[in-house]
Amino acid sequence: MQKVLQRTAHAKAQAVRRALKRSQKNAADIRLRDRKTQSPLGNEMADEIRAARRVRREDRSLGPLAPRRDVGELQHTYGTMSPQRLQGFLKPVEKRAEAQPIVAGDRVVLVEGRDQGRIGRVISVDKKRHECTVQGLNLVDIAVPDWAMANEADKTPIRTMEAAVPLPSVRLIHKLEDPETGTIRDVVVQKIELRDVWHDRHLGIHRRTRIIPGLEEQVPWPRKEPREEPEHDIDTLRLDVEAQTWVPTLLTPPMPTSVIDELRNKYSQFRDRHDEDFVAKKTAEDEAERNKRKSLQEAATTPLQEAKRRERQERKARGFPELTPDMLAKIGEVMARNRRSIKGGETEGASVSIA
Repeated sequence: MQKVLQRTAHAKAQAVRRALKRSQKNAADIRLRDRKTQSPLGNEMADEIRAARRVRREDRSLGPLAPRRDVGELQHTYGTMSPQRLQGFLKPVEKRAEAQPIVAGDRVVLVEGRDQGRIGRVISVDKKRHECTVQGLNLVDIAVPDWAMANEADKTPIRTMEAAVPLPSVRLIHKLEDPETGTIRDVVVQKIELRDVWHDRHLGIHRRTRIIPGLEEQVPWPRKEPREEPEHDIDTLRLDVEAQTWVPTLLTPPMPTSVIDELRNKYSQFRDRHDEDFVAKKTAEDEAERNKRKSLQEAATTPLQEAKRRERQERKARGFPELTPDMLAKIGEVMARNRRSIKGGETEGASVSIA
């Protein structure tokens, strides 16, 4: 049975090592893919910065003779951005937060940029980039390419859209009651924490509570609109779903006992719960192996080892010796004599030191 347990433990440890190695490889693949995806965007931004610096130097050196830039192919798109620039760079996998205190539907205020101090409602939150899109704020002009307008009714080459804003550049707006006047007003929340993590392992849902530290005020999550599910002719009726078709009883189990082997894989190397017959069989095999090893050792013993073994068996059969009253009396006399000799030595040492 010990071999079975050791094999199971070894298989579990090996599976953990493989899972760790697989997760590390997946993380490396994700980093490589993100780097390849963000490389063109970074090159485009660098080219735009270099072009803007070159134009600035030309305008400064030429003055009134500087050429116009909004002509030719750039007549309608000069000063616009590409759609890829609406979002920032992806954050590394190890630096991405599992949950953000700001979600779609929250009212936030911008603390940086040209729209600093303006309030808007969050449209979406990108957890991979730690950014959010605020309705009506941080507007930019986007040059839509021709291939993107091929299947659209709107043929406008330039459109105004909301660009993403980094999450550290926004603050949550929450309504609080003024303790002095009693009026409810909007308050800018500088810091918010996520507490009381609740996890439903069956549905895979994580729920957290937003708390303002210091005030211990709970900030409710924005209410989501219920999703409308269209009805179809092939849908099962609610009456059929709620109809009771089976009545549980204690006389018969709901499923045969062999189902556990199908669910647990009777021959799996990770199995650590076994039937009583299997455990008894393996225990008997271990006992037979132990007896065989013992018989081989006895067959290979020398005469001296055999004599010592018989002596140990005889000593074990005799047990511990019992002390008789005479033995106890002699032990007491020896202890008293030793005590008197020790005291006499201490007194002699003390007299010598005084002299």
